[in-house]
Amino acid sequence: MQPQLYEIVAGIERREVSDLLGGVFTDLNRLLGYLDGVGAAARRGEAAGEAAFLLDVIRSEGLATAGGLEFQCATLELPAELSEELERVAFAVRYELRTAFERILPAPNADADDARARLKDAHDLLRNCFQQSTISLARVFDPRLDGAQLFNDIRAKRDSSLRLYEDLGALLRSARHALWSSDPASLWLFAERLEDFSSGSMQYLMKKDCDTCAGFIEDFKTAQRFGGARSFLHRFSCYLEILLNHVGMRSVLAGVRKELAA
Repeated sequence: MQPQLYEIVAGIERREVSDLLGGVFTDLNRLLGYLDGVGAAARRGEAAGEAAFLLDVIRSEGLATAGGLEFQCATLELPAELSEELERVAFAVRYELRTAFERILPAPNADADDARARLKDAHDLLRNCFQQSTISLARVFDPRLDGAQLFNDIRAKRDSSLRLYEDLGALLRSARHALWSSDPASLWLFAERLEDFSSGSMQYLMKKDCDTCAGFIEDFKTAQRFGGARSFLHRFSCYLEILLNHVGMRSVLAGVRKELAA
């Protein structure tokens, strides 16, 4: 457990509450440790071996943690704000475990590259869940706590997500301008920005969104050769609006001033 969390737990006068919170922080920290092992195994290409074993451990211990939180909320008389946050954490852990194991990881016919990409997405999703759960609980007692103080990778994720958000906003503005102007110069500028995006911040998208963007890029190449650029720009602009909203809702961007999309 990080020193900042020890200080929070030590400062709680009510013993049963400090014991509960200390246990939750310890459980989430242990789950993050297992995820470190998943990431290392995936980088070694052991997605079907050690990584799979660790994921099973994460699922069983994560569900146990969520169940324990729900039980404690039902049996202990806790401060309302803490009880609500614990219930949110229990729900988030259950929900993201279900997403990882029922939607992201199952792929019977996936090749090695797809399996690694799915493993990375599941790893990133669960890591974000456990980190943000830790941060939200800590902020019940220290509202000024910065997540980057607890987790070194939070700042890097914040920076990459902010860059992605700003690049998506710029790409959306360029697509709209090309759609409204309908002149070769604006279409050329859009094509240049789309190429920069595809070789740059597009990598910070989740796999499914990255695959969708790759499909749009191929559609744009076809539209350039055979016509239909206006139809493409309209469809792509609508998709970018949705994607921009989703990225802007990332937890690491909470409280960060973001560039307007339009």
